[in-house]
Formats: sequence, C-alpha cells, structure tokens
Amino acid sequence: MSKINFVVVALLPMVFIAGCIDITKDGPRFQVDPAAADEGFVMPGAAQIDLVEKMAAHRSAYRAALRELEDYYASSGDATKLRWAQKELDSLVQYRYLMPAETARADLAATDSIEQADVLFEEALQIYMKARRLVVISDKAEMRVALRKFNELIAAYPSSDKIDDAAYRAGQVHEYFKDYEIAAVYYQRAVQWDENTPYPARFKAAYVLDKFLHMRKEAMTFYRLACQKEARFPGNIEYAKKRISEMTKSEIDALK
Repeated sequence: MSKINFVVVALLPMVFIAGCIDITKDGPRFQVDPAAADEGFVMPGAAQIDLVEKMAAHRSAYRAALRELEDYYASSGDATKLRWAQKELDSLVQYRYLMPAETARADLAATDSIEQADVLFEEALQIYMKARRLVVISDKAEMRVALRKFNELIAAYPSSDKIDDAAYRAGQVHEYFKDYEIAAVYYQRAVQWDENTPYPARFKAAYVLDKFLHMRKEAMTFYRLACQKEARFPGNIEYAKKRISEMTKSEIDALK
C-alpha cells in the first residue's frame, strides 16, 4: 500500500495529560471524510476497484494461456519448452490488492446468528490454533488456509455475529506475516462491526500503529479507546497508559 488505509480520519486534539478520555464510536475518527483522505482511511475508490478487476482478468487469462502451452509441449514431447512453461507458471506471484476488510462496508453489524457462519468460523479457528501451536515456527500454509476461511466468512455472511471474530483473527494472521498495515485495518474493523467485541482489538490496532508503523498520533487515539472500552485486559491498559504518557511528553518537549 502506498498510503496506509485506516479508519481514523481526524484525531482528537492533543490533551497534555496522561490517561484515558471519553471517546465514542460516533466520534470523527470513525467517519470517512473524503476531504481528509491524506489523514486516514478511505474506502477503495471505483478507479482502484476497476483496475484490480481488470488486472485479475488479465492474470487469469495469462495463467490459462500458460497452462495451454504446458499441455501442448507435454503432448508434443518438447521437454525443454515444457520446463520453461512450467517454470514460468511456478514463478507467478499473485497478490490480493483488495482485502475483504477494505472493501466490506464499515457499517456492517455483527448481529445475526448464522449456523453456516458459525461452522466456518470454528473450522478456521481450529486451523489457526493448530498452526500456532509451535510458538517459534508456526505452520504458514495452515495460517493462510485459516485466513482464507476468515475472509470467506466476512464476504459470505456480512451480517453474522462472527464477522468481528473473523476480522480480529485475520488481523492476527496478517500481523504474524508482518502485513502490519492490513492487520491494523482488520483490528479496526472488528471494533466497527461490534463495538462490544470481546477481543482487545483497539489495543492491538494501537500497538501495531505505534510499534510497527510509527503512526503515533493515530496510535494515541486507539490507546485511549482501549483505556475506555477494554478494561478487562489490565496488562494492556497499563501499557496503553504508559505509552500515552510517553507520547504526550514527547509532544510537549517538541513544543518547547
């Protein structure tokens, strides 16, 4: 991403005190303002979506043509050119330029109990937990399988009461793969889709913004939100207050 996509579009004025202040979901940092595009999250525009769709169509056609070529050389007995075609096929790297967390509406609500979504989430969660059993070396392939299922849930069952769960877990997978920009978006979506989500999604968004993306002002907003809404995670709150104090002091020192 050339510009990190985040839900935050306006920050609270800096308050030169440490601690937590009252912030609600209806606050400006949760509203998309096209005029403030350079400051925060903007949903992918029609131009970007159109370009990505065209690219995907061309990419599919290119892969199909290579497979036809592979079949032709296999049937004709041209071993050298068959290896070339196979090597070219194997070397193709395909990125997903639009993630479900970006293209799904910000105003989705995790409200409906949907059996198919519940089953899909449990399948994905079991795969994810199994992949994480080894703390040092996780199973990357299984992580990707779990991620696909979390994304499938979000796309197929957008009103399910599991979309915030899927978004949070997808954020964890992206954080594991060091896709920090995307992880931060997923964590924020979990909060948007269910402001009573049982996960420390606000803190995780703040932590990723702070530690890995060095977006201190945006991180400050989410640390404060975590203080307000996630008191059931006392260790996180202690850390959040510490970082709020440190960043506030840095702002004061910069003004001297």
